[in-house]
Amino acid sequence: MSQIKLVHSGGNGVIISAPSSNPAANRTITLPGNADGEMLTTTNPKTGNIIQVVHVNSNTHQSSTSTSYVDLSGVTATITPASSTNKILITCSIAISKQEENNFLGRILKDGSVITGAGGLAESGHGNQVDGVWWNIRNTIYAALPYTVQYSDTAGGTSAITYKAQGLTTHSGYGFTLNRTKHGGDQKLESPAFSSITLMEVAA
Repeated sequence: MSQIKLVHSGGNGVIISAPSSNPAANRTITLPGNADGEMLTTTNPKTGNIIQVVHVNSNTHQSSTSTSYVDLSGVTATITPASSTNKILITCSIAISKQEENNFLGRILKDGSVITGAGGLAESGHGNQVDGVWWNIRNTIYAALPYTVQYSDTAGGTSAITYKAQGLTTHSGYGFTLNRTKHGGDQKLESPAFSSITLMEVAA
């Protein structure tokens, strides 16, 4: 097996070697002709490098009057991390319409479990802390407005991870609607919308 050894002035070197098995065809590695740079390997990326991106759009219409959390239709994405220590940057935008008399609470689950670290910090004498709440929305019925949150999670493993958004209404008599207005009119302000979730694996 042929190889080239580039020797450092200190004595050690770097070996460029042919693959251990015969490739299916000749392979070419082209070096840049107009810039200097240092080669990074795919198994040891620089901290902060983006390893992969998973993005999902959802324009499905969904209405619910549930006071318990339900999955938001289509706002789900799965990513398989390259390293357990890498970060998963979550960006999730949901288009929600609801009546003024109630609130919408939303959250994101990781493999079916609440990401409690994403909850707000409770203060003594200021009401109850609700773990894992990402959205607390109160708006009118006439527009499906987008609400976006971001959170940096630790992968924690190299198996596939599924992140999904959920929501509930605080008053069952009113409810919420995903990706269209609760009012359901035909004015420009009342036009359908879409939601999305983006997962970016970042080298740690």
